Amino acid sequence: MLVEEAILGRRSVKVFDARPVPSELIERCLSLAIWAPNHKLTEPWRFTVLTGEARAELSRRIRQDLKSLDPAMSWAQLEASVLKHHRKVTSAPVIIAVYALEGDDPLRSRENYAATAAAIENLLLAAHSMKLGAIWRTGSLFEGTSVREFLHAPPHSQFVGAVYLGYSAQRDTPRRRTDARSQTYWVPVADDTQDS
Repeated sequence: MLVEEAILGRRSVKVFDARPVPSELIERCLSLAIWAPNHKLTEPWRFTVLTGEARAELSRRIRQDLKSLDPAMSWAQLEASVLKHHRKVTSAPVIIAVYALEGDDPLRSRENYAATAAAIENLLLAAHSMKLGAIWRTGSLFEGTSVREFLHAPPHSQFVGAVYLGYSAQRDTPRRRTDARSQTYWVPVADDTQDS
């Protein structure tokens, strides 16, 4: 698959069928993810792969963190939130939680975060080229104490996203993007050939 074809053909997949993803494919996706550019070759990305019952345990850990994050939340609100998140984390056969190591200073931390985001894009394109569906999800679910502990997230790291991965059971729908020309400014080049 050509790179251009992969970029234009990739879709965020939210609906997966129940087929398990062979570990060799997951490993191939990760081995391609790490070829993302990273300033000073810091290789700041850290991945945690969840399959099978690990996803149900993740759901339990999310419940623990939700209870402690908002003690004022009513029981009904908590249960509704827990159910919503449980459905999400068990919807895909594979979840890959991705964290970026912090740097020695704010600039290096920002560079590490950007490199890790680029690694996620590599992962998404690799998955697409292998006929797998995927979606990059963000949010605070993977930042709670219990979840971070369960996922062995490095102590000084920032959550960048979770890639939900599997075989798509979703109907392909066209995507839309605003033309790049309307979002791009070209700096005019001075004409050095004219006399002043």
